[in-house]
Amino acid sequence: MVKRGFSLAEALVVMVIISIFFAAAAKIITTKPKPKKQINIHGYFECYRKESGTLYQRYVREGIATEEESVSVCTFEAPTGVGFFNLNSYSPVAHSSMEPNINTRLTVNVGSGITVSSTNGYYTLTGTEGITPDEQRKFFGSIYRDSKIFNEGGNIRTGLIISW
Repeated sequence: MVKRGFSLAEALVVMVIISIFFAAAAKIITTKPKPKKQINIHGYFECYRKESGTLYQRYVREGIATEEESVSVCTFEAPTGVGFFNLNSYSPVAHSSMEPNINTRLTVNVGSGITVSSTNGYYTLTGTEGITPDEQRKFFGSIYRDSKIFNEGGNIRTGLIISW
């Protein structure tokens, strides 16, 4: 006897296997794909006073630096879509750090201390944590390689970096 097709039992076994496959895949097929996470740009803003006494500011975004700009008071405009900032103040003998949520324009003045002000008030960063110049150089060399606070002549200038 020559077989010319599948028996009813064989067809039912195939249909059961296919139905089990679709039952298992139903969750995958009906699930809406999650939207991709938005990647925020990274960068930093720095405000520093050079040895001549002149105050400068500049931005570095995604590794691209703006030219340093001579100003009377530094002004920081927070980039949109960034929820976390880090403020670091530097001087040749001291360092301080804080992590605020910035949503307004900040003005920065670097003198004997560093004063950061906004519409909500002002803060003076004086550098309460002792950190050696060698430790600061290692920090700048690993994170802020092209910073003007450290790089020119190997000196650490008094200044502020706001990073995101």
